[in-house]
Amino acid sequence: MSVEQTTQLIQLILNSLLMTLACALLLSRISLRQSALEEGLQAARQCIERLGLGNEGTGGDRYTGRVLQAKKHLRQLQHRYKVVRYSVLANAYALMCAIVSTLALALRTLINLEWLVPISLGLFVFGVTLLLLGVSLMLLDLHTADRALWDEITTLLTGRSDDKLRLDWQQRSRIADRFMRGQTANLRPSSKARVS
Repeated sequence: MSVEQTTQLIQLILNSLLMTLACALLLSRISLRQSALEEGLQAARQCIERLGLGNEGTGGDRYTGRVLQAKKHLRQLQHRYKVVRYSVLANAYALMCAIVSTLALALRTLINLEWLVPISLGLFVFGVTLLLLGVSLMLLDLHTADRALWDEITTLLTGRSDDKLRLDWQQRSRIADRFMRGQTANLRPSSKARVS
């Protein structure tokens, strides 16, 4: 191999290694998000079970409203979990493509087979495509989340547990209870509001 070919091969190996690192970091964060959504799904299912067991004979409209709200929240979480699962799969395959690309380039340094370089480049491009697909699915999940985008991003970057979903559900439940009991009369109308 000439000096130029060796330099190009080293650059290709470094690109594949950086791609592997980026895929691994993103995969770890998205996996944390997936586990947090699993916990949220379990909490929502438990809330639905509690509503079903505790309030069957009482509450009337209040009970059905809370059950419908809980089921709607559960469906939203299930949809978000499905999107995050596809994002995890895309990033896992991107990581695998980056690793195989790096191995093909390393094998090219040992064995003088020219066809390993185009295969490695093809795997690299396919891995980048899968990585971008995983990132776009993650952004779709962030877009469909109930919370503010900044809260979602900080949760994703810090890797802390997604307990805000549970607290958010409890807060919504309390607001719904207050509304159903008719305590909204205590709220003062805005000075800008018009009564017709």
